[in-house]
Amino acid sequence: MSAVMFRPPATVLLVAAMCLNLGVTIARGDEGSFEKGTRTRGLAGGAGHTWRPIFGKTTSDITFVAFSPRMGWFVTDRIELYGEGTLFLYTEPEVAGAAGLGGLSGRYYLRTSGAWIPYVHGGAGLLWTSLDVPEIDRIFNFQLFVGVGLRQTRARGPRLVFEFRNHHISNAGTAGKNLGINAATVLGGVEWVLRQER
Repeated sequence: MSAVMFRPPATVLLVAAMCLNLGVTIARGDEGSFEKGTRTRGLAGGAGHTWRPIFGKTTSDITFVAFSPRMGWFVTDRIELYGEGTLFLYTEPEVAGAAGLGGLSGRYYLRTSGAWIPYVHGGAGLLWTSLDVPEIDRIFNFQLFVGVGLRQTRARGPRLVFEFRNHHISNAGTAGKNLGINAATVLGGVEWVLRQER
């Protein structure tokens, strides 16, 4: 059994290049604070690879690229509730797909001002997948994800977002052995503020 190593595919490099190509400059005078009532929309992309946690039984080497459209709203100056779509294209061990919704998600921002704001996030939802591996016993599953991230603040224009998360897929014991999949996932993208209630 080979050691599990994260080898980001060319898609990760492409997403990073697209983000850098936006020409976004970070200036102290252009920072914007998070406020209750702010609405956001965004799109993130990246890649993931399975890993073997001490509490799980993931053994397959699974690699995928990920796309995640999002929309959210700040319920306080530090808490953002959001939903995101899940689109995966698996490249190893076979070409397969996955689509779902992480509809119950949230981010907690560790501060409310500055050029870059760190946060912790988590979410849950449903997922359909055509991936055929021992860890998945059915095509309809649940997904859970937790991680950390950085979000840029600006007075206007797109804001860059970078995240690292563990993405878990399992059927919650509803079929088979339910071994589940755990994947370390890196995402980068942009978000826009559409409306701010005063």
